[in-house]
Amino acid sequence: MTEDVKEWTTTCPQCVCAKAGPEVRVPLVSILTSYPFEVVGVDYLSLGRPEDRYPYILVVTDLFSKYALAVPTRDQSANTTAQALYNNLIQTFGCPERILTDRGASFESSLMKELCQLYGCQKSRTTAYHPQGNGACERFNQTLLGLLNSLDETSQAQWPNRLPALVQAYNNTIHSTTGMTPHYVVFGRHARLPVDWATGLKPETEPHTLSGWVKRHQEALNHAYQTVTRHTQQRQDRDQARYNRRVKLASLLPGERVLVRNFRRRAKGKLNLRWAPEPYVVVKQLRENHPVYVLRPEGKEAPTRTVHRNNLQLCPLDMLQHSQEPEEPQPPTCRPMEPMPPPTWWLPGLVVTYNCQPPIEERDPALAQPPDPPAESTAQHDETSSPTVRRSERPNLGMPPARYRRFP
Repeated sequence: MTEDVKEWTTTCPQCVCAKAGPEVRVPLVSILTSYPFEVVGVDYLSLGRPEDRYPYILVVTDLFSKYALAVPTRDQSANTTAQALYNNLIQTFGCPERILTDRGASFESSLMKELCQLYGCQKSRTTAYHPQGNGACERFNQTLLGLLNSLDETSQAQWPNRLPALVQAYNNTIHSTTGMTPHYVVFGRHARLPVDWATGLKPETEPHTLSGWVKRHQEALNHAYQTVTRHTQQRQDRDQARYNRRVKLASLLPGERVLVRNFRRRAKGKLNLRWAPEPYVVVKQLRENHPVYVLRPEGKEAPTRTVHRNNLQLCPLDMLQHSQEPEEPQPPTCRPMEPMPPPTWWLPGLVVTYNCQPPIEERDPALAQPPDPPAESTAQHDETSSPTVRRSERPNLGMPPARYRRFP
């Protein structure tokens, strides 16, 4: 009986879709970069304050140097996004080689596509409901929210005016991953800040020729790039080792049936299914050694989906048989009722004359008899050849109602 219960729960569609199922945790894959603004992550940060003049912040983060930009915006439209990127990123630092975003409507618009085509920039996107694909921007969002929360109540009401100073403080602070400040990695020198004057730190006054300064600046940048690459690799190896301790890899092959995680479960409550009941078929793996798969719905023509492996679960083979809906029961066929005789045969008191005749059926003449009327009506029908007309017994018959009478 125990084996039967296990077999039933592993093939029951409701049980499979409602339970979390076996945990799948694929190895961590890091994004590799080698120079500033090679890959730039872009994301929107909402403060949850719709009454503000600027309720959103467009966050731009360089994945190599960790240099960040933050632009307050009034909306998340495609026009606003393209204008903010052009004014704050492209005009100042040039167009990056690749822009990484999520699947938001403002980033997937035709306007953004034309902007990338104009500058020869590649546009890549994360998989649906997988923010870890753009982890640099997500991490900076937490840092920026912490900086904004450090302001007092008066300054928080004017946070768009305080935002540039907070971002400058972030860019001139040593990053834990690179071991250098993002400003130094990008520009090859430290920015002059008020803290230098307060601490008595004097700038270098050694004169240089143009060629000498270019040579020294190039050496400083090469040293910074090598240091950042080494420190970043060490940090990625440490993070991968910690993350991969709980790896439970289960690779998928083309043609396998899978279930996709129900991403709208939170909006419908905790009693909703964890996995969507519609099975999908694996088409291919998007890239080798990358846990991202292309899926298509099973049994129907529909667009394909690109989903991360952590959001997929193998579909049991016997689930399709249990998920088939039973045939709808046919309504019982009732024998048609025989036609009833007209009411003038058994309610003769309601009419004065009648000419209706009972329906003539093709049967034996000896058996063809009219149906029996009620007992009371039969007696009345036998006494008189014509029905008795019912007359009113009101005492005021023929007189107008009392409200219309005129009294002297």
